[in-house]
Amino acid sequence: MKKIAVVFFAVLISITGFAQNSKYVNAVNYFADYNSANEQSALDKAKENIDSAAVNEKTKDKPKTHVLRGQVYLAIFQRNLRAETERQTAISDPKKGEAMGYFNTSASELMTAYDAFALAKTQDTKLNFTTEINKGINDISILLTNKAVYDYSNKNYASALPSFEKAYVINGPKDTITLNNIALCAERAKNYDKAKQYYLKMIDAKLGRGATYSSLVNIYFTIADTAGGLELLRKGIEAYPSNIDLLITQTNYYLVKGKSEDALKNLNVVIKANQTNPSLFLARGNTYDKLANPVNEAGKFIEQPKDFEDKIKLAEDDYKSAIALKPNFFDALYCLGVLYNNYGVSINKIADKIKDPAKYKAEDARSKEQFSKAMVVFEKALEVNSKDKNSMLALKQIYARLELNDKMNAMSELLKKQ
Repeated sequence: MKKIAVVFFAVLISITGFAQNSKYVNAVNYFADYNSANEQSALDKAKENIDSAAVNEKTKDKPKTHVLRGQVYLAIFQRNLRAETERQTAISDPKKGEAMGYFNTSASELMTAYDAFALAKTQDTKLNFTTEINKGINDISILLTNKAVYDYSNKNYASALPSFEKAYVINGPKDTITLNNIALCAERAKNYDKAKQYYLKMIDAKLGRGATYSSLVNIYFTIADTAGGLELLRKGIEAYPSNIDLLITQTNYYLVKGKSEDALKNLNVVIKANQTNPSLFLARGNTYDKLANPVNEAGKFIEQPKDFEDKIKLAEDDYKSAIALKPNFFDALYCLGVLYNNYGVSINKIADKIKDPAKYKAEDARSKEQFSKAMVVFEKALEVNSKDKNSMLALKQIYARLELNDKMNAMSELLKKQ
């Protein structure tokens, strides 16, 4: 009886082993049916069988198992992508339809496919499946990059990030474009740890020059690591002393900290090298403006500097330069309006202390000249941004000062609707 039992047990082992090996064979057959006859259910059955074969002791260490698993999962992603793309019937532009198809398709099958091909590569010591593995991984790289780009374009940064990362793993360190995309994507996804990691990789590889340092410094400032950011900024400027991006980053830091004189020195250097950037002229104009109209910690205006008139003129010139470069530049228009208005107010304060009627009249005329200039600029600003309440409030006050009652009443009514 014992002998029979042993033989019977051996037969069970053989049958079980055959059954598990047949999972791989079944997967091969089902996948062939899908490829030849486009039987959708056959692909699902191929997945079910190859998943079983991939964990079975008899087949899990065979490279052909994981090559097939990679091919099956790659086909599933491609099927899902086609289905999602075909659903975009409301989009007439084929490229936009494809973009939304990628956006709506999960990348999980591509990730699984890559892992399967990567495992097969380590197992394929005899290099029997090199062609299949390389083709599969190359196809995955292209699809992952497309998926990442479309996710990024739709501002789904958290989804784009792992796709970019896997594409970079596949393509290797020579793929500097994808490396930059990962860093930028991580930053916009507010995954600052990963953003730091990849920007540091770029710095080590001397990619992006000063702009990379600048991006990383801004991340340090964002996470309130000011000391780390300033140290990195120092290193960046040491490596690229004339880099515009770094100088702008340093300037922004000076402006935030109220170090206007230091900011001004940098802006003069930056603008000299770049005469066509309206934002730079706006920044310098704003700096002159602050120097001309200093405030205390409570935000109240304090005594004007001796060169007040000079700084007002410099601020005016820079705001006008920004507007000349970009006529509909709302921020520059608004700041110029504020400059004129504040100048008019400061003249009024002086006029209020004058007792000589003739001199008072002259100063009052000067103030109204500034208010009139402010009115023209604020009206233009409101044309650019018709919903800006601050411009409306400023205009209402200016109309009152200039005794333009009809305009003041009209602006009051407009403000009620806001």
